Amino acid sequence: MRLMSRKRCRQRQRCCRRIRNCGSVALVAKRENLPGQKDDKYQVVRGISPPDLPEDILRHIHAKMTLRDAARAACVSHTFQRSWICFPNLTFSPETLGSNRNASRDVITRDLISNVDQILQNHSGIGVKTLNLDLLECDNIDFSYLDSWLHIAVKPGIEELILIPPLVTISVYNFSCSLLSNGSGNSIQYLELGHCTLHSTVGLGCLRSLTRLYMFRVRTSGDELWCLLSNSPALVRLELWYCKEIISLKIPSLQRFRFLNVIQCDSLQEVESNAPNLTNFYFSGLLGQISLGGSLQVKTLRMICPSQANIVWYAHNLLSIAPNVETLTISSSSEVYSEH
Repeated sequence: MRLMSRKRCRQRQRCCRRIRNCGSVALVAKRENLPGQKDDKYQVVRGISPPDLPEDILRHIHAKMTLRDAARAACVSHTFQRSWICFPNLTFSPETLGSNRNASRDVITRDLISNVDQILQNHSGIGVKTLNLDLLECDNIDFSYLDSWLHIAVKPGIEELILIPPLVTISVYNFSCSLLSNGSGNSIQYLELGHCTLHSTVGLGCLRSLTRLYMFRVRTSGDELWCLLSNSPALVRLELWYCKEIISLKIPSLQRFRFLNVIQCDSLQEVESNAPNLTNFYFSGLLGQISLGGSLQVKTLRMICPSQANIVWYAHNLLSIAPNVETLTISSSSEVYSEH
């Protein structure tokens, strides 16, 4: 078995060299638009065809391509076209879709909606490992599009989900935890949410593989976040940036939890961690009540507290909360204190 594995590895390396040598001239595009389906404006250079390789190796090579190159390859190769319906890495943004930077925001948004729709209509929803919807630079995307795209791509087997909806003044996209039910959330290892709400955890399943959770300007409560964390037994890292509706942050007794970053959550009055193996805590904002559960594992504490009085006194008190700290950095606009 080990010999066969080495042989397969050497074969893949030879295949990749062959693709690099011929891939740059095998595909010729007459335009820069990203197609979601076969387009006769793409053609194979006369006399050059994709290399005659086993289909599983071609699928592996296809999966390593960028989204745009993978779409182009699907237009000229039946093998790549078959693998396109389960292409694993879907990253959608004006940049990855080749939007014209000189165009108006309305044009960029219209083209992005058209391209994403075409791509996902030709995708089975099976085999997606990464879904990245970075739509911050877009305007006027109806939230029904986001619902449709997420329901197509968020299926069992997905490992990374990044959702950054467009900024809309009159409403905020509501991320439904039901998307992660029925086994769809079992495989997620990284979840990033930005500029949305998370106000219902109904239907949330066990996120047993989730190791990293990142939230940026997410409207959620401490109770809702507690429910999400309680269903994430493998969580290692949590980052909260500008989540202004959280008043009380409580970390369950997660055995693998190591890193906690809380940045400018202005309403936060209490931080309580029951995770026994927390080692790094970074806090920026107005200091409130902090309890680290008597953890003996905390080694690094960094706190930035603007206009906080008696900051040095507070720093010494923190050492009683976490007696084995090796690096403590705490600062305000008037005082800076560091101890190693």
